[in-house]
Amino acid sequence: RLETGPMKLVSMAVCGFFLWLLQDVLFHRFWARGLSVSLDFNCRGVAEGEKGILEETITNAKSLPLPVIHVKFRMGKHLAFTDSGNSTVTDHNYRSDIFSCMPWQKIRRSLEFECRRRGYYAVSQVQLVGYDLFLSSRYVASLPSGAAFYVYPGPADPGRLQLPFCSLMGQILADKALISDPFETQSVRPYETYDPYRSVNWKATARTGDLKVNVYAPTASRQVLFLLDVDSDRIWKDQELTEEAIRLCGSYSRLLIREGIPTAVCTNGTDCLTQSRGFLEAGAGSRHWESVMELLARILVDGEGRLPMEQILEETLSSRGFSVGDGSSPFYILISPRQRPSLARAFDALCRISPGSQWILPLRPGGEFPSDGFCPEPFGHISVFPWEVPYDYSKTS
Repeated sequence: RLETGPMKLVSMAVCGFFLWLLQDVLFHRFWARGLSVSLDFNCRGVAEGEKGILEETITNAKSLPLPVIHVKFRMGKHLAFTDSGNSTVTDHNYRSDIFSCMPWQKIRRSLEFECRRRGYYAVSQVQLVGYDLFLSSRYVASLPSGAAFYVYPGPADPGRLQLPFCSLMGQILADKALISDPFETQSVRPYETYDPYRSVNWKATARTGDLKVNVYAPTASRQVLFLLDVDSDRIWKDQELTEEAIRLCGSYSRLLIREGIPTAVCTNGTDCLTQSRGFLEAGAGSRHWESVMELLARILVDGEGRLPMEQILEETLSSRGFSVGDGSSPFYILISPRQRPSLARAFDALCRISPGSQWILPLRPGGEFPSDGFCPEPFGHISVFPWEVPYDYSKTS
């Protein structure tokens, strides 16, 4: 009887060891089987300052329970989770959530976050860390993730945008009355001696016996090309001036697209997806403004190797075969905080072939316009609209 107790302890220890060994083998082989994690944003994107939701879903599609599993991933540091208890913000926003998944269980969790800065944010992979039943062994796996989220530039002051917008629309409407669309016939009238031969409507002439000519509807086919400059003249780059320039481009383009004006964007900033200079062809459809905002969200304003805006303007001028005021050139809207004579000369050359083009100039309160060395008088074709950007001292912490 005295030996029964020790023998039971030994038997229990042996059984426990084999149980631990069995579960260790099972977890080592099957812990990741049927285990999946998906990260999905509730929408494609929102404007800076607004909030979004990240849907986190963990599925354990097998009979083996997972008592403890860590789900780790990282996002951009300018996406701040409302519940920051499981987050660490350094160069990125690192998130680590703990779950306990029973067999054949699916867990969903919604994580709200605030979008503090414009950008394109992607989650490339998710790291999983699991443990066995005795928490004695640790297992690690990485899963790819295709989750991506746009934070669009916020709106610029719509009241202050009315002055350049109305000025441009006045020019567009004036051109609309002068330029006819040869593909849209408005009516038919009797022939006059000043009518061109190609306007004769031969069917109406044969039907009536008198020469008839087509009256074509006016058109507003002139496009608007935004030239967005993300460079700076300052030794220390004023980030907020550049961001305001990007906001202006987004808000101004929205006003034009609502009026059915085809709008294109060209910038010397780098598209973070293509790693090339940002450019978007002209369009005016309902989806086009979203494409404009997505491009602006992806623009990188830091880094070296970008082309100066002066060079882009010269390339644009040399690639266009337009005559002065022939109505075929687009309107150019330069958005740049730089007051450089070289930039003014290059833009003036474009304005000569496209009267009505504009320069919107973001500058700080008290900033002089024109500054030393920049003299707009010789460049009479440029319409400059200074845009004051107040200091935001809440962002200096």
